[in-house]
Amino acid sequence: MPEFKRARETPAVILSVAAALLLGALAAWIYAPGIHGPYLLDDFSSLGHLDNLVDTPTWSLDYVFGDTSGMLGRTVSMATFVLDTLVSGGAAEAAKQVNIYLHLLTGLLLWGFLALLLSFVPVRFPVTAALAFTAVWLLAPLQVSTVLYLVQRMAMLAALFCLASLVSYLLWRRSQLHGRPQVLYLLFVPVFGALAALSKENGLLFIPLVLLLEAFWLQFADGRGGIDRRLRTITLGLIGLGCVAISVLLLWQWQWLQAAHGLREFSLEERLLTQLRILWDYVGQFYLPDIARLGLFHDDYPVSTSLAEPGTTGPALLAWALVLVACLAAWLHPWARRIAFGALFFMAGHSLESTVWPLELYFEHRNYLPSVGLVILPMAIYLAAVEKWPETGRPLLAWVWVFVFWLALQTSSQVQIWSSAPLLAMQQVNGHPESSRANKEYASQLATAGAREAALKYSRLGYESALKHPAAADEHFGDYKLRDVAIACIARQPLRPDEYQQLGSVNPSRPLGQVSTLSVVIKLRQGDACPAFDWDGFLDHLAGLYLHEYDTSLASAQMFSALAMLANAQQRWQDAYQYTARFLDLAPDNIRGMLMQLHFTTALNRRDEADALIARLQKLQDAGKLKRSEQDTLALYLEN
Repeated sequence: MPEFKRARETPAVILSVAAALLLGALAAWIYAPGIHGPYLLDDFSSLGHLDNLVDTPTWSLDYVFGDTSGMLGRTVSMATFVLDTLVSGGAAEAAKQVNIYLHLLTGLLLWGFLALLLSFVPVRFPVTAALAFTAVWLLAPLQVSTVLYLVQRMAMLAALFCLASLVSYLLWRRSQLHGRPQVLYLLFVPVFGALAALSKENGLLFIPLVLLLEAFWLQFADGRGGIDRRLRTITLGLIGLGCVAISVLLLWQWQWLQAAHGLREFSLEERLLTQLRILWDYVGQFYLPDIARLGLFHDDYPVSTSLAEPGTTGPALLAWALVLVACLAAWLHPWARRIAFGALFFMAGHSLESTVWPLELYFEHRNYLPSVGLVILPMAIYLAAVEKWPETGRPLLAWVWVFVFWLALQTSSQVQIWSSAPLLAMQQVNGHPESSRANKEYASQLATAGAREAALKYSRLGYESALKHPAAADEHFGDYKLRDVAIACIARQPLRPDEYQQLGSVNPSRPLGQVSTLSVVIKLRQGDACPAFDWDGFLDHLAGLYLHEYDTSLASAQMFSALAMLANAQQRWQDAYQYTARFLDLAPDNIRGMLMQLHFTTALNRRDEADALIARLQKLQDAGKLKRSEQDTLALYLEN
């Protein structure tokens, strides 16, 4: 009988493999135009410096192990970005191609994961059914903003290795049920989990996901129709211990978490209330996407200030409470428990980024791993339906493929938009007219087209929207005026002195807020992109704001560093020296600051100060505290 069953299923497997190849080709074709899309948001801050590797590849390890974008360093992700740069010379198109290949690879792994899930339950043609639900995930429009947002390779790699960890666990359990336990599979569970965590911190979620997988899908089966009591005790014990530990940590650190939200325009409690609504929005955008609202910018999302404001907050809380009650009630029935696994997978997948940490409220890329639960859930419902009504199997899968075709059309239109910076900016500002970021990005695109006045108008709208929406965080007036300096320069119609001198007129005790906009201005000056601008007059104005007296409270250490870089670009060594002196007062052990001051003291012929800095840097080098790039910079001054 097993041989007969295998013979019957072999043609289905062959057809599934052929269909999978076609699905992969379709997904690759749909996503292909996206490689021409722009760098966005964190792409610049996290990856912009990698261009240095084109000329100095010896700095590679500095970038791999020196990343500070996460608590664990994200070395796996950075290693892939460094490799991209070394192989392709930093071409964005090549890097985005890698993201697309990773998406296809993750889809392949998901197919294997779903097929393995189905192999533990009595269902015909598990490979075929798994492929249909994999296609839903692979071609969901919600994934576009992850795949084509280059830096979110970190989220993709974390999801990839989490799935690899889950697949390893399923292979170990299958070998155990067959009486031939393969311990190597079990060892791969933490190995892939560690790689997931070193890609991005939410890779640590492989731990609760493995426990939920065992408790709700595999259900401690021992292969003989009974329960593996030891496995049940370990799994439920770890789940209970984890819940208790998390509860204790939250109670212990609640005040710290509240204080951490002081940097946001919303409180911890408001964040938690808002996330109740956002999670339902994610669910809706996965199954029935509102294409106009999809994208990168959601800083116009209304914050929940109470259960009654906005009015959907209370119902969202009630709905999630009912989901949790349903998941607990599902424990009593094997098929219901598997349906619950999909919902719990989604919620567990959001347990880090969508709960208490003081992150921004809404980003679509946070769904890349959790959305696996959103395909497990309907797959489990399909299994329950087929068990009760076997004749519905083929029609249900046919409708799944119809749904996939509809999703593919939606995703294709999204990719076309993401392939063009002007189109993407226009779509975002149309879909989110009160988004500060969408307006500012559209202003940049208008400036590139030379439409100065329209660009300045949308820059102002971006500033006003930032003040209006707590999710966007208030923008500093000085940053708004500095952005106007950059926009006017990009439009080749620079600001007049009376226009740029408005900078500092509001909150003169802290003339600028964020370093990011100043970084754009620095690049414009370094590239001599705005020769008609009164750079000396502008730098005189900044010096009047920051250097009229020695006051380190006027800016952060990083802001003083950026101001020094701008002065350096204009060869105003004395100004740069004074800015860096304030930088080092605030960050006295900063090696980059010492190297900057070494450059300025040398330019100003302050020999004694330069020698003192060299001596201090050499001691740090002897102690192994300098990165390779820093050693190379210091060597330039030792040669003179």
